[in-house]
Amino acid sequence: MYKKLAKGAFIGGITVFIWSMLSWMVLPWHTQIYDKFTDEAEVAKVLKENTLQSGMYILPNTSHYSNNTPTKEIRKAEEILKTGPFVFASIKLDGMKKMGAATLEISLCSYILAAAIIAWMLLQTQGLRFLEKTLFVTMVGLLTAILGIIPAWNWWHFSTAYTLVTCLDLVIGWALAGLLMAKSL
Repeated sequence: MYKKLAKGAFIGGITVFIWSMLSWMVLPWHTQIYDKFTDEAEVAKVLKENTLQSGMYILPNTSHYSNNTPTKEIRKAEEILKTGPFVFASIKLDGMKKMGAATLEISLCSYILAAAIIAWMLLQTQGLRFLEKTLFVTMVGLLTAILGIIPAWNWWHFSTAYTLVTCLDLVIGWALAGLLMAKSL
């Protein structure tokens, strides 16, 4: 069983890794879903002037409010929520370095680990035919999209285009992995 598990993990993980690279580096769909600020330099300047460190930010940030928060501050946040802008952002103040080997290695390892879990789940089933195994792995990709991406669309207001492309990306990647894993398990 461990030999099959390892084989499924590597085949599935490498397949999703290759799909992901093609999806992001060759297909135009990821780059077409992002909007552009009218003055990126000005936005970058304001962000640098108003953030203390890299991290996750939300505007308005009401997470630190307590029973002692002045009513004036609460009303100000409520007004921002009503009129905008609402912002949920990951900010890296020192910029993004070129994608290095470590980034690719972490990505590949995470896909192999996910494929190992899926392969283990698949090995717990009995009597599934090729297409049923493929569909099983594809459904895990769909489940990942539903549990991991749809809530971000709902709670953090990710754009519908971003949400659909990211969900499709996951389903296609795991469907491709499912085809190859089904053949090897």
